[in-house]
Amino acid sequence: LGSDSISLGIGRMIDKIARFIVKQRTKIGILFVVSLVISIMLIPSVVLNYDLSEYVPDSEPAKRGLNIVEEEFGMNGVARIMINNVTLVQAKEYKDKIAAVEGVDTVLWLDDETDPYQPVEFIDQEILNDYYKDGSAMIEVLFTENEYSTLTSKAVDEIKAIIPEDSNIIGSAVDTKSTQDTVKKEVSIIMVILVPVVICILLLTTTSWFSPILFMTVIGTSIFLNMGTNVIFKHVSFITYSITAALQLAVSMDYSVFMLHQFEREKKQNDNPEEAMVETIKNAMSSITSSAMTTVAGFVALVFMSFTIGADMGLVFAKGIVFSLLTVIFGMPYLILKFYPLIEKTTHKSLMPDFEGMARGSGRLSKVIITLVIILVIPSYIAQNQNSFLYGSASFGGGEGTQVYEDEKQIVAKFGRSNPIIVLVPRGDYISEKELAEELEDLPVVKKVQTLANLVPEGAPDSFVPKDSYDKFRSDKYTRVVTYVRTSSESDLAFDTVNKVSSIVEKYYGDNYELTGVIPITMNIKDIVTKDYRIVNLISIGAVMLILLLTFRSLILPILLIFVIESGVFINMATPYFAGSSMMFLCYLIVSSIQLGATIDYGILMTNNYLDSRRTMDKKEAAIYAVKVSTPALLTSGSILVCAAYLLKYISTISAISEMGSLIGRGALLSLALVIFFLPPVLTIFDSLIEKTMLPEEHRIHIGKHIIAIGRRVHDVASRNEKIRKMNEKIAVKMSNDIEKLRSRVREKEQKNNQKKVNKLNKKIEELENAKKAIERGEYR
Repeated sequence: LGSDSISLGIGRMIDKIARFIVKQRTKIGILFVVSLVISIMLIPSVVLNYDLSEYVPDSEPAKRGLNIVEEEFGMNGVARIMINNVTLVQAKEYKDKIAAVEGVDTVLWLDDETDPYQPVEFIDQEILNDYYKDGSAMIEVLFTENEYSTLTSKAVDEIKAIIPEDSNIIGSAVDTKSTQDTVKKEVSIIMVILVPVVICILLLTTTSWFSPILFMTVIGTSIFLNMGTNVIFKHVSFITYSITAALQLAVSMDYSVFMLHQFEREKKQNDNPEEAMVETIKNAMSSITSSAMTTVAGFVALVFMSFTIGADMGLVFAKGIVFSLLTVIFGMPYLILKFYPLIEKTTHKSLMPDFEGMARGSGRLSKVIITLVIILVIPSYIAQNQNSFLYGSASFGGGEGTQVYEDEKQIVAKFGRSNPIIVLVPRGDYISEKELAEELEDLPVVKKVQTLANLVPEGAPDSFVPKDSYDKFRSDKYTRVVTYVRTSSESDLAFDTVNKVSSIVEKYYGDNYELTGVIPITMNIKDIVTKDYRIVNLISIGAVMLILLLTFRSLILPILLIFVIESGVFINMATPYFAGSSMMFLCYLIVSSIQLGATIDYGILMTNNYLDSRRTMDKKEAAIYAVKVSTPALLTSGSILVCAAYLLKYISTISAISEMGSLIGRGALLSLALVIFFLPPVLTIFDSLIEKTMLPEEHRIHIGKHIIAIGRRVHDVASRNEKIRKMNEKIAVKMSNDIEKLRSRVREKEQKNNQKKVNKLNKKIEELENAKKAIERGEYR
């Protein structure tokens, strides 16, 4: 009684909300328009963050050192410039011009160590090769502000205008400038292409020429609301900004499709459009909300990452899904009631093919499919953990084919690499500083060491050093020792070098020092995200498992569905290993969670259709029927996600975004294939166990009905045709007459005690009654 009372109370509350939405739909519509305008105006105020170190916890050693460097010395952007086809004298002239640019603090070149005007033969060859080789000059620039400041950005532009066109320029300031210039432009290009692509997909998979415009209007509004409300955050990662809009469009489009299809069904039963809409909202609210939960679960799991870019992405993604949900439930009723006459006028036949042949073909090959998947999944599970991973900011730069990528390639080929490791030691002990610098310079991979002890002649006072140089290396508490190493920012050699530097510093200062820089930060990120993977994976799987338990009230079904989708995750993540390429661990971690959360609905759809059909069919026919009716809906939802992801892959020049798009796109394809071809035979194998471990239908919460409705709509178009409907009515009447005749014959045979005939006739009656019910449900044409 208590449960019934609660259910009744919830039902009344939902009814009141639905009636309020319909009655106040015009005011709600105006509110959405005002909110949309405000959100669009707020978008330019959203601060984009390009600094990965911002998301490293302050408790990590390298981040702690980085914070001290910023407090004590300030942060400076850097750049390396290779000017080609110049003499030493010309290179000196370019250096002086660069030094005069506003925002440039220091320019390092050959003239800081020797006289560039003397004959080349008299210059130490080792020193010369660091700054000048084969007619190319290597100039290193230190800016007055960090690489994210407007002043540094302008300085980079001015430097590019000064140096010849065939010059090459790289470094943190250049990478950041390049990323800032491309992110917003590329997001615009992606959306400009994606919108018409999605409209085309919807035109193929729906039955109205106008409804795709309605869907895009609703979801487009939610996207802008999400983007504008990002001002509530201190900043948003450029990675989050780059992929959120496309993924939100792809993942939540089904909500609006379901709302319209639900209204069309309700309107057939109620001629009053407003009452039909009330019923639509009541039925749609729980279904859409429940479906959104599985997606939000995958995104919210990212919030628990210690590397807080996960929280950045998870919160923005989840907020986007919530806005899509609210826009569909509260805003779409106004648009449907206003434009439904136009939707009816532009109705067309379904353009999707019948998938029965494919369904029966896959059914015949079920044993082969199961064997193939198992053969792939086992080595994939092992291989995914053996990938060559990248962890740091270097993997977030310009991808192959970009100017930044080509410039770095040419500079490294001629002058090698130069990465700074910053050591902070207590100030005042000149002897220890001098000995430390000398021992560090003895390491084979060390290019040079800069510290105050190298600038002050032995026994000379600090006043001998210019104040600008002095302030760069000494604060009230610390002395800064900058060690430049000839390694990449992320490699076993780089990490080994940091450990060697650390052990040398410990000889002089014990634990009383700080060590930071791009390489140490990357090492911290590696340690953090490796631990994060286990946590995020467990939370996302646990959350989805809980939702599936509430959905089906069965222990076996959640395990089967997660196994199918996780199989896709394993194969997806193992592909780079088998291809012999490296992948970014952050992408590996995030996409694993996104793939599970975004595609689990595919499995829910297939399972619900299978369970529904099992009422009247055997398990093999039920599996074939489930594939037949589910495939159109899966292709609608999946193709939008695949298109969005691959647009990110092929348009974005930022490696991390491109790779994330590749992983999401391939993951969506794998999930689609596994759900269509692998899940049905799995369901048939465990059919009896599923039946034993599942509560009756009336006790289950339905999730994912919106996507089921799409499939039913596609395959029930014919049943909505008036001619076929009347034909079915005639067939049903004939069946009723036949059933009555058979019952009459049963009575005759019973009188004659012919039990064999009675049983046979009763069987025919049962078959006719089942067929009649199927026709009335619209399952047969």
